[in-house]
Amino acid sequence: MEKIYNNPWFIKIVALAFAILLFTYVNSSNNRGQTASNVDGLSATTTDTILEVPIVVEIDQDNYYVTGFPETVSVDISGPSSIVLNTKTTKNFDIVAADLDSLGVGTHTIELVAEGLSPQLDYKVSPEEVTITIEEKKVETFSVEVEFDDSLIEEDFEAGTPTIDYETIELTGTASTIDQVEEVKVVVNGEEGITEDIVQTLPVVISDADGEKLDVELNPSEVTVSIPVDPIKKEVPIVLNQMGTADADLSYELGISNQSATTVAVQADNEILSSLSSYPIDIDVTDITETATQTIDLPLLDGVTIIDPEKIDVTITVTKKNSQENEQNTTEINDESSSSNNSSSSSESTQIESEESESEPASDSASDSSSEKSDESSSESSQEVSE
Repeated sequence: MEKIYNNPWFIKIVALAFAILLFTYVNSSNNRGQTASNVDGLSATTTDTILEVPIVVEIDQDNYYVTGFPETVSVDISGPSSIVLNTKTTKNFDIVAADLDSLGVGTHTIELVAEGLSPQLDYKVSPEEVTITIEEKKVETFSVEVEFDDSLIEEDFEAGTPTIDYETIELTGTASTIDQVEEVKVVVNGEEGITEDIVQTLPVVISDADGEKLDVELNPSEVTVSIPVDPIKKEVPIVLNQMGTADADLSYELGISNQSATTVAVQADNEILSSLSSYPIDIDVTDITETATQTIDLPLLDGVTIIDPEKIDVTITVTKKNSQENEQNTTEINDESSSSNNSSSSSESTQIESEESESEPASDSASDSSSEKSDESSSESSQEVSE
C-alpha cells in the first residue's frame, strides 16, 4: 500500500479526479443561478416614461396643412423590465396620427396611437387626444426686409445699404395664415457707437398687420445680414491755384488732365466737412517755360484724415504773351478797318440819296415852267386868229 501511495502517478490521478468534481459542481451552480435570474427578469414588471417622442402625421402634405399638434409627446410604458429598458433605450416605435386625409378640411379631435411597441408592453400617450385643424396648403415667396437703427452708428460714420444672403424666402402654411402675412423681416441688433461692418445671422420674423407673429414654416428660417459701416465723406471740387515765380513773358493755364477726376472725396469730422466747399491745390509754375503735365500729391488740409484720390495729373499750358498781344492788335486793326469801310460806304450812300432828292424838285420846276410857256403861246395864237 505504501508503494501505491508513494507512486507519483497515483497522486496525479487522484488530483485530476478532484479537479473534475470541483469543475462539475461550480458549473452546475452557475447554471442554476442564471436560470433563476432569467426567470426573475421575465417575471418582474416595471413602469417608465419616455419623453420627447415626435408625432408622425399621415396626411397628403402637398395639398393639406395641419396645425394643432404638439411638437412632442411623452409615453408611459409598463411591462417586463428588460423589454421596458430596451424600448426606452432604442425608442424603436412611433406615435402616429393616422389617416388624416379621410377627415377633410376642418377642425377635428383625434387620438394618438403607438406603432411598433412590443405586445408585452402597455402604454399611455400624454396627451392622448389632440384637437387639430386641417386646411388647404399654400406656399408663397416673400422678400426679406432688414430693420436697423441708424442711431447706433458712431457720429462720424455712416451705414451703407444692407445685403442678405437670401433676398427671398419661402413660406408654407394654411391659406388663411399666408394671406395674413404683412411683414417678413430680420431685426439687426447692436450697441451704440458702431464703427465696423456688421455681419449677423438672424432669424426671420413673420408678422401680420397688427405685429403678431404667425405660425408658418420658413425656408430658410435664418439669413445672414451684412451692413457696411464707413467714415462719412464729402465730395468737393478741386480748385487749382497758380503759385511760384512766373515768367513775365509767358502766361499759364492750369487744368486737370482727367476731367472725370475734378472732385475729391474728403473724410473729416462734421464741422470741417460742413465748412468745406472746395479743395484748393497750389501749383508751382517756377522755371516752367513750356507746356507740361505733372503728377501732384494732394495735401491733407487741417482736420482732414483721408482724401480720395491722393494724386491728380495737372496740365500746365504755357503761351507767349507777345504772340497773344500781336494777335489781339491784329484783331483790333481789322475791326477798325472794317468799321471805317462801313462808315465810308454809309456816307456815300447818304450823299447820293441827297443829290437824288435835290434833282427831283428842279425837274418838277422845269416841267411847270414849260407848261406855262406853252399856255401863253397858245393864248397869243388865239388872239391873232380873232383879229
